[in-house]
Amino acid sequence: MKTCCFSLLLLLTFFKSSAQSSTPDKKYLDSLNQLIEKTSSDSIKARNYFLLSDFWREQDTTKSKAYLEKGKAHGDKYPYLKAIYYSYLANYYLGIDGTKSEINYLKADKELSAFSTKEAYQERAGAWHNYALVQQHQDDHKGALDALINHVLPLSKKAGDKIWLGTEYISIAAIFMNLKQYDKAIPYLNQGIEHFQNAPSSQYFLLVNAYLTAADNYSGLGKYQQTKKYLDLAKILLDKSKNVVSPYRIEIFLLDYYKCATTYFTATKQYQKALQHANEAIKLAKELNDNYSLQEIAFDKHTILIDQKRYPEAEKILMDLVKQKETNSLTQNRLKTFNALASLHYTTGNMAKAYIWLKKSKTLGDSLSESKLKTDISNLEIKYKTAEKEKKIVSLHAENENANYKIKQNRLLNWLLSLTSLFLFVIAILGWLFYRNSKKLATQKELNHQQQLIDIERQRQIDVVQVMLDTKEDEQNRVARDLHDGLGGMLSTAKVNLTHYTQEKTNNTDTELGNVVVQLENAITELRRIAHNMIPGMLLKLGLEAALRDLCETLSTQNLDVVFQWLNIQTEPPVQEQITIYRIVQEALTNAVKHADAKNILLQCTQSEDVFFITVDDDGKGFDVGAPLKNQGIGLKNIKSRVEHLSGTIEILSKENEQGTSINIELNVTT
Repeated sequence: MKTCCFSLLLLLTFFKSSAQSSTPDKKYLDSLNQLIEKTSSDSIKARNYFLLSDFWREQDTTKSKAYLEKGKAHGDKYPYLKAIYYSYLANYYLGIDGTKSEINYLKADKELSAFSTKEAYQERAGAWHNYALVQQHQDDHKGALDALINHVLPLSKKAGDKIWLGTEYISIAAIFMNLKQYDKAIPYLNQGIEHFQNAPSSQYFLLVNAYLTAADNYSGLGKYQQTKKYLDLAKILLDKSKNVVSPYRIEIFLLDYYKCATTYFTATKQYQKALQHANEAIKLAKELNDNYSLQEIAFDKHTILIDQKRYPEAEKILMDLVKQKETNSLTQNRLKTFNALASLHYTTGNMAKAYIWLKKSKTLGDSLSESKLKTDISNLEIKYKTAEKEKKIVSLHAENENANYKIKQNRLLNWLLSLTSLFLFVIAILGWLFYRNSKKLATQKELNHQQQLIDIERQRQIDVVQVMLDTKEDEQNRVARDLHDGLGGMLSTAKVNLTHYTQEKTNNTDTELGNVVVQLENAITELRRIAHNMIPGMLLKLGLEAALRDLCETLSTQNLDVVFQWLNIQTEPPVQEQITIYRIVQEALTNAVKHADAKNILLQCTQSEDVFFITVDDDGKGFDVGAPLKNQGIGLKNIKSRVEHLSGTIEILSKENEQGTSINIELNVTT
């Protein structure tokens, strides 16, 4: 009864839902909808509509399809988005129409093959992985294995995601286990476990799944010492994971541990422990509403009952399994249940019932063999017809060659005469083309020269801006250090001396002197705040994400909520570019706080390859975007100059006397 489709099911969720799993549903949906409403970029709208479609896929198919079509409409002019549309369409059909799902996964792979980015390789790997899942659900384990080994593994290596690659190794091992080729599964299990050894604590569940799969494999080989080793490793990691925040409920993997332990204790004839673990598994499966696992455990429990000669209880369990649709969805499970019933009745001496179940088993096995035979015959017929067609093509090709040879001989003389005339004509044409091209070339050289001058001037302006920004940053750092180390130290010394003076004068009743001390304290605090803002120290120590999160938390007050989202950014840009991004966000947030009177501000940072996206939304007062540049604040001018320095674009959506402002920025960064 035991099957190893768990790894594949896990991977499907892992591939398409990782963005959702760490974010509360409402906040995640609100974020996607806000991005769609505020941006005018069709590419951003398309990506967010695809994410909405995938979010609703298992909850509301009507909504899912509607969002999918909206994403297609916005992404049709972008070849890459048009390609990944087929992957999301295949996801939509998964569980609804297997054939359409297969066709669209293959279509997605074909369209994505035109791109050579890591994101494209991972999308293709995901499409082939889900294609393999469809094959497994159709009992085509060899088809699933072919997809994983020959397509998913090479593409995953190109994508460079170590965690994803490790999960694929475990999936391949699971398929070999389903085919009872346990020895072939071992190298893939070892590879998968090796890839997970340094996984962060939030991904312990991957290593737990790998250990349990290895334990199940060694149990199939009858190597129970190895089985116990991996069971113990899994249990240690499960205990460590109780308080770890993870995208998946750890109870799912604890249930799998109890199932695997039940099988181990049954095989080693430790029936009391086997029953204890089986009962724990049943209890947990009921809590998780996992009917398939309930039936799987029931089959293991029937084995224990037979060994204890409790035949009526074992028969009742098997008869219940026959009626369950989850058990009967896989042909191998039905065949195993029929054989178990036949064996049970044979053991109890009820030959009539044993014969009935054996007959059902044979009929089912014959149907499987017949189906395979028909498939083999069909493949042979196709090969035969193809060979016959090739023979006919070769024969026709030979006849055509002879006819063409005679025609060539007859036409050779005419060609020689024609070529002579054509040669003279071509010389005349080439002379005219040479003259015309010479004139075009001269004109083009002049245009190129003008463009070079324009490019040089533009580069000069960019260099000037860079020097200005670097000078400003250095000056800010110098002033901040002088304020903090010089003036700050002097003020602190004055405050200490003044405080000491007031404390020595026991009869001192001068309240104004106390007020001076308080004002000095406030001045020192304000001075340190100014110096901290001028030098982004946290950025240099902990990176861009931590610095931005600290900035948002600093600006948040009782009357202002600043929400920060850091999405899909695997590698931060170089430090100098991080400082520029920090200054852009700092200016944008400061403008919203000072001028907009906002109560809610959303800062979102995302990245796609070498393009860094910044979105700042607030619900405060709008302003006239079309006002002359001289009327705009220095903060907005600084933002635009820094965006231009990184060859980026800025889009500001706001209107005077209306609520809300949205700033969308795209920056070209070094990856």
